[in-house]
Amino acid sequence: MAATSGVVRSVSSKQGTQREYETVMILRSNTNKAGILELVSKIRGVFDSYNARLLKIENWGLRTLAYPIKRNKTGLYMYWRFIGGSDIVQEFERNLKLTESVFRYYTVRIEDDVDPDARPSEITEDLLEQVSEPPPDPTVKEETTEAATPEAEQTENTEAAPAEAAPAPEAKEAN
Repeated sequence: MAATSGVVRSVSSKQGTQREYETVMILRSNTNKAGILELVSKIRGVFDSYNARLLKIENWGLRTLAYPIKRNKTGLYMYWRFIGGSDIVQEFERNLKLTESVFRYYTVRIEDDVDPDARPSEITEDLLEQVSEPPPDPTVKEETTEAATPEAEQTENTEAAPAEAAPAPEAKEAN
């Protein structure tokens, strides 16, 4: 199976080319650095066995979901771009189904007949360390912005208060 994997099986495709795909996946919001690194190394092993190559990986951070998925209101979004044969998507998605931390994914074919040597990979060990860092907790950001908002309102109220207080005595004098 290893000898025939990584080949595009299509009559209309050019020989020696591969396809380019991108996948967006949602991980559980409590996935830590070790969990992300484990997922990346597992998927890189799948890519190696199928002669595919990971071109780009990004951590889009923690986002609020439009609706709860498996009782989760937030999820960690990750973006993957890769090239490979027509059989890589099936194996990639099979491995994502078996991973507990992944609860949604979507793969799209971007381009057919891609020369694998023409597309350089942007993956480095520094990038993998950066991608595996869990994003900051959005609830902490909200608390700091809420704390800053009342102070801003107080300064606006103290500046506006003398201007509002001045006309009020004039109105009393007119009576």
